[in-house]
Amino acid sequence: MEMGENEWRTKHLLFGLFIGTIVSYVFSFFAYTDNESAPMLIIFNFLFVSLIFPLNGSLKTKTSLLLMGNIIGFFWNNLSYLLAHAGVNYLGEAFNTLHIILNPLANLIWIVSFWSISLTILANSKKKKRETGL
Repeated sequence: MEMGENEWRTKHLLFGLFIGTIVSYVFSFFAYTDNESAPMLIIFNFLFVSLIFPLNGSLKTKTSLLLMGNIIGFFWNNLSYLLAHAGVNYLGEAFNTLHIILNPLANLIWIVSFWSISLTILANSKKKKRETGL
């Protein structure tokens, strides 16, 4: 009994949501996670899984990209957190207001950039499969 393409996409989507949820919880309860990292990683996981996992491509590639995105997001948010505290210490509380306004935009930049790179990786893997005849 052969599984249809829609069934595979649904299974990939469900698997991605499961993996995204697990990774979100791991990073949320990690000792060095600040208050801003966990919600951004949860938003990233939801967007990434809902937009990438239904597309064509191997589950291994999609899962690897999801985990790599979480690691990049974790380090990005921790670096942003450290820079914000340094800015507040040297420039005063006005920098904190600036950080609160600009931090979501900076997070949007890395999320969109990583999403577009992921689409390129999935498209290249599909092209290579077609060229090799697999």
